[in-house]
Amino acid sequence: MKIGKKILLLSAFFLCFTLAGCNMFSLDAEQLMSPPALSGEMAPINKAISKSINGEYQLKYPTSGERRSAIILEDIDDDGAFEAFAFYSTQDDEMTNMHINAVKKTEKGYVSVDEQSIVAGGVEKVDFCDLDGDGIKEILVGWEVYGSSEKQLCVYSLAKKSIEQRLSEKYTGFICCDLNDSGDNELFIHLLDTSEMLNSATVYHFSDGGLQKIGGCVLDSLVKTASSPVASALSTGQTAVYIDEIKGAGAVTEVLVFDDGELKNPLLETENTIENIRTLRAASIHCLDVDSDGKLEIPVATNLPNAADSDELLYYTNWCSFDGENLVTKKITVFNTIDGYIVEVPEKFEGRLAVLKDTDSHKRVFYNYDPETAVVGEKIASIEVLSVKKWSNKEFDKTNLFELARSDDKVFVGSVNKTDFASISKKQLKEIFTLLR
Repeated sequence: MKIGKKILLLSAFFLCFTLAGCNMFSLDAEQLMSPPALSGEMAPINKAISKSINGEYQLKYPTSGERRSAIILEDIDDDGAFEAFAFYSTQDDEMTNMHINAVKKTEKGYVSVDEQSIVAGGVEKVDFCDLDGDGIKEILVGWEVYGSSEKQLCVYSLAKKSIEQRLSEKYTGFICCDLNDSGDNELFIHLLDTSEMLNSATVYHFSDGGLQKIGGCVLDSLVKTASSPVASALSTGQTAVYIDEIKGAGAVTEVLVFDDGELKNPLLETENTIENIRTLRAASIHCLDVDSDGKLEIPVATNLPNAADSDELLYYTNWCSFDGENLVTKKITVFNTIDGYIVEVPEKFEGRLAVLKDTDSHKRVFYNYDPETAVVGEKIASIEVLSVKKWSNKEFDKTNLFELARSDDKVFVGSVNKTDFASISKKQLKEIFTLLR
C-alpha cells in the first residue's frame, strides 16, 4: 500500500519567487524569512513596481495555495512572456488597502499597466484560470478582509492597459475546474458562515460577457470549519469537488457534483436535519487517494472491538470510493492518529480483530476476535513507539521486537505471535504498516 507516498504528494512543498530590497517599503516577518532579491529579469520587474507606487508600501505574501510569493510570474496569455503580479499593502490614515499590480513586458522594458485595490488586511490565495474560454487566464485573488474570518474573492481579467474586476464574492474556499464536464472551466465557491449556520456552494460560468451563477446547493449546517475544496473524480470518472469539514462530532466529507444541470450534494441527509452522517469519522482523518488511481477515497468509520475492559469506542477507517450514490469500501485500516501511522487490515482479518489501545505507552495490540460470540482470542501482533535512545540501549530487551520505521527521534517497532486461528509474519506486518510523514 502506497498511502505514505500519496500523503507526501498531497503535501508537496511548492517553490516560489520572492523579492526583497526595495527601499520604499518596510520589512515584515514574512519578508525577513525570504531569500534575497532575485537578479536578472526580476530586477526590472521590481523597478517597474516601485516606480508605479506613490509612497510607502509593504509586500504581502499569500498565506495558502500553491503560489506563496508577493510577486508572482505567470504567462496568462501563453505568448511565451511572463506577466508579473505584485501584492502589497498601503496605509490611508488608519485604513489598510491591499493592491494587485500588473506588470507586462513591452518594447521599452517592463511597465506597470494597472493596479486595483481593496480594503483588506492581506492576501490568502492566488490562482490563475481561463474562465471565459478566450485562451487568456483570469486572475483569482482571495483577499483576507478580517483575517480568516471574512474573505473576499475577486476575479480579474488583464487587458492591454487595465485590470478589470469581473466578480467579487465572499468565500471560505474556491477552486477552478470543469465541474459539469462541458470542456470549459467553472468557478466553484464554498461559503461557510457559522454565525448564521449557513454552509453553501455556488458555481459560476462566463455567460454573455460576465460570470453568471449556474448552480448552487446547501451543505451540512452543523459544520464548524472546512478545508479547501479539491477537484477529483467519482469512481465513474465524473468530475466532483470534495470538501473535508469538521463538526462537533468529528469530520465529514461532502462531495458536490453536477447532475441534470444542477449542483447536488448526494451525501446530505435532509429528512430530519440538513446533515452529513454517512462519512462521519475522527476529525484528523482526511480524504486520500489510497490506491494511487487518481481518485480520492473517503474515510468512513465503523466499529472496531475494544480488547480492553473499557467503554472507549474504537473504529476501523474504511477507505471508500463514491459513485454519486454508493460508498464502496476499497481498503480497511486501523488509523493511529496520535502516533501517526496506518495499519491496513488483511482480508482474512476483516471483521475478526480486536485492539487494545494503550495511549500512555504508545502501544497497540491486535487480537483475534470472534464476531459471533464477541470473544477476544489470542494476540496476533503489537506495534509500539520508542525513543531512539531507548531502542539503541544495549540493555533494552529486544526479544521478539523488530523495527518497522523511524521518524525523527522515534522508532516504530512490532512483534508478531503465532496463533491457532490466523497469524501474521514479520514481513507481512511491515508491508501493511505505513508511517504518516
